[in-house]
Amino acid sequence: MLLGIDVGGTFTDGVLVDSTEVLAQAKRKTTHENVLHGILAALDAVLGNNASKIERVVISSTIVTNALTEHKLDPVFLATIPGPGMNTKGKFPVEAMEITGYIDHRGKCTAPINWTKHRNLTNMQGKGAAAVSGKFSVRDSSLERELARQLKEQGFAPVFRGAALNGELNFVRRTNSAYYAAATYELFNKFFQAVQRALQERSVVAPIFILKADGGTLPLAEALKQPVEAIFTGPAASVLGIEALVAPDLPAISLDVGGTTTDIAFWEHGMPLMAKHGATVDGYPTAVRTFHMRSVGIGGDSAITKKADGSYQVGPMRQGTAAALGGNEPTFGDALVVSGRANFGDVNKSVAALAKFGDAKLEAEKIVAAAVATIKNTIDTMLAEWALQPVYTVEDVLKGTEFQPKLLVGVGGGATGLINALGEEMGLQVQIPQGAMVANAIGAALSRPTLSAGLRADTTEGFYLIAEEGQKRELPGGFGMKKAENILSEYLRNATAKWNLPDQEVEIISKEFFNTIHGYYDSGEIINLRMQLKPGVLNKLKVKNEKL
Repeated sequence: MLLGIDVGGTFTDGVLVDSTEVLAQAKRKTTHENVLHGILAALDAVLGNNASKIERVVISSTIVTNALTEHKLDPVFLATIPGPGMNTKGKFPVEAMEITGYIDHRGKCTAPINWTKHRNLTNMQGKGAAAVSGKFSVRDSSLERELARQLKEQGFAPVFRGAALNGELNFVRRTNSAYYAAATYELFNKFFQAVQRALQERSVVAPIFILKADGGTLPLAEALKQPVEAIFTGPAASVLGIEALVAPDLPAISLDVGGTTTDIAFWEHGMPLMAKHGATVDGYPTAVRTFHMRSVGIGGDSAITKKADGSYQVGPMRQGTAAALGGNEPTFGDALVVSGRANFGDVNKSVAALAKFGDAKLEAEKIVAAAVATIKNTIDTMLAEWALQPVYTVEDVLKGTEFQPKLLVGVGGGATGLINALGEEMGLQVQIPQGAMVANAIGAALSRPTLSAGLRADTTEGFYLIAEEGQKRELPGGFGMKKAENILSEYLRNATAKWNLPDQEVEIISKEFFNTIHGYYDSGEIINLRMQLKPGVLNKLKVKNEKL
C-alpha cells in the first residue's frame, strides 16, 4: 500500500492506494498555525489498521513554498566565485561576498583563491547555513569545494554548493538554488523530523519521500540535502494526479481548483509540458526543474471585492469559509452555489450573503465571469509565452512551438463549477475525472522517485565530469555520446540503488556536442549531457467512491 498526503492552502488530503485503486481517502482543513496537525488528521482518517502494510509515504507540502512566499527565511551567508568581468549586482536575493579565484569555461583553474585577501572571512565566526557557488564550478568544482570547507571550519552549517545541487551551466540559477536551499533547510528539517516521529508513533515504518516540483520524489534523507526542490509541489501533485486518473490524449489545459488558488498546466500527447527554464522564486531564477505552470489566486474560499464601476475582483486574498457553510462573508464558492454551478451547503445563506451587492443571482453571474476572465487572461499569457519559446529541433521548426488546447481537465474541490464556466467561455470541452477531489494526494502517492545529473566531457583534455559528483575522471577508450549516456545512466541507477528502489527508466533531458579546433584542425569534442530517472506516476488508478 502507498500513502499520499497533500497539504494545500485550504485542505490537507490523504489517500491510501494499492496498485490499481484508492482504498481510503480523506479531506481535512489545513491548520496553518501548525501544518502538522492537519497532516495527522488526514493521516489518521485513512490509515485504519494498515500501518504495517504501508510500503511508502509521499508528502507534498506547502511548507517550503509558504516560507518563500511569506519571506520567512533563515539568514544565509552567501559567497560566490564569479571570476573576472561579471556584474552580479541584483542577481541574488542577498548581497554575496565575492571570492577571488577562477575556473575558466574549459574547466581549468586559472587562479586559486587568494586567502590572504580574504582574512575577513577566515577570521569570522560563522553561524547558521551558508551557500557557495562558482561560475564554472560544474566543470571543475575544486574551488567551490575549497570554499565550502573553509566556511564549515568557520562554523557555518550546513553549507550548500551550487554545483552539487544542479549540473546546469547557468551560474545565477545555481547560486539562487543554493541560497534558497540554505534559507529553508532548518524549517524543512524540523517539519519532517516531526512527521517522522508522528509516523513512528503510529507504527508506520515505511520510507518517507518528498514530492519535487518536476513531479518526481526524493527520499527524505536526499531531500534534506536539497530542500529547494520542494517548492511548488502542490501544483506538481495535481499534474501527477491527473496523469494517474485520466492523462488527456488531446492537447489540454488542466486546472486544479482549490480553496485558495487555481493551478494551471499544459498537456500534449498525454504528458505535461515542462518549463524550458527553472522555477522562479520572488523574481529570482533558480535551477529547479518544474512544469510549465502558473498559479492564480482564485479558489473556492477567495474574497470578493466589488469595485466602484460595479465590476468584481475575485481573490487573491482568501476570505475563509463560504457563507453556505456558515461563514460570515461571501466567497467565490458562494457565487458558484448561487449561479447553480456548485452544490454544497445552504444555498439560502449564499443568497443572503451576496444580496449585499444587489440581486444575488445577477451578481453571482458577474462574479463568476470576473473569475473566469482572470483565469483566461492567465492562460492567454501562458500560451503567448510558450509560443515565444526558442526552437531547438527540426520538428519545432517545421511545426512551430505554438500550443493549441482542445480540452480542459479539472480537479480539486471547486473544479466542477469553475471549469464548466471556463469551458463555455473558451469554447473547449471539459473533463472532470473520478477522484478529482483528492487528485493531488493520489498524484503524491503514485509519484516515481527521480534524480537528474549532468555530464561534461572534453576529449581534447581527456576527462569527463559529473557535476553532482564533483570528481574529474579519465575518459575511457572509444569515448563518444553513446558511452557518455551509458556512464551517466549507470551513475543515476547506482544512486537509485542506494535508496533500495527498483530500477526504472532513464531519459535524456538535453544533449549537445561541439568540435574543438586547434591550428585549423579538429582536435576533439566537448560533450554536454543531462539525464534523469523519468518522473511520472507508477501506474494508473481507478476511483470507485468520491465520498469524503
